[in-house]
Amino acid sequence: MVEQAEVGRVTSFAFGGGRIEAFQIPGGSGVPLLVLGGVELGFRPLAGMEQVLQRRWERRAVHRPVTVLGRPIAVEGEETGRLLNPPVIAEIVSGAIHHLGLAPPVGPVAIEAESGGGRISLWLTILHPDLVSRLVLASVASETPPGSQMATRMARWIELAEAQDWGRLFAGFAAQMQPAGDSLGDSPGDSPGDSPRSEDTFSAAARLQPRPSTPERFIAELRSTLDPLSFVTSRLGEIRVPTLVLAGGKDQVVPPERTRQVAESIPGARFELDPDSGHTVRSSFRGYDELVEAFLEEGD
Repeated sequence: MVEQAEVGRVTSFAFGGGRIEAFQIPGGSGVPLLVLGGVELGFRPLAGMEQVLQRRWERRAVHRPVTVLGRPIAVEGEETGRLLNPPVIAEIVSGAIHHLGLAPPVGPVAIEAESGGGRISLWLTILHPDLVSRLVLASVASETPPGSQMATRMARWIELAEAQDWGRLFAGFAAQMQPAGDSLGDSPGDSPGDSPRSEDTFSAAARLQPRPSTPERFIAELRSTLDPLSFVTSRLGEIRVPTLVLAGGKDQVVPPERTRQVAESIPGARFELDPDSGHTVRSSFRGYDELVEAFLEEGD
């Protein structure tokens, strides 16, 4: 029986040019865990998502405190695009770690990151190696090469978002987050969140906020993902912390070979593939929580 974790709460604090939110769940005595999700965190603030975040992370909090960080929110007049570039976000995250009291001697923290959050985590570990003890990376690519299928898909997402065509964008997202070849459900009313597996963060965000409340953050992060300044492949060999990399064999967003490249470029990294999983590895990779918990406990 899984012990019930304490209820978390969202706090917000300022940094140069904006603010950032943190959802914190008090937890056990293990190494504190910092969570960085994908670009869906740019849809809306964390405030209002507490129940979804609590359900997703309370099991992890049985063993360790958990902090979920949102994406930066620019103050009026500040350039959102600058704040949403992965190496810039990494610097903001380092400030958040210190602000929240997670830096050494309390830390370093373990990081669990997915998709776009993974690239931010890679930059953080390279720029501030003293802050990170181990990495869990799911569905991550260290670059988005021009002309690649990933780049073409993201350009289309940007086009739909700038046109505020949220219906088509979210419908496309829902299909692409599923494993390749899978249907969205057994009936017209089904959605990714209706499957027996747990609801992924994207589906929850789309359900709660059919039109993003902060679309500028979402668009800016997609654009930054295409920016060569965000590419981190050439520096992966600098990472020296234990790293677990997970990929879905049917990922339609980040091809599994791109995720495998990340693992092969980090010294000593461990790579795990679920051949039937799609992009939302956290909710579709079979045995995900058990695998990650065992990896994190090795560092406690």
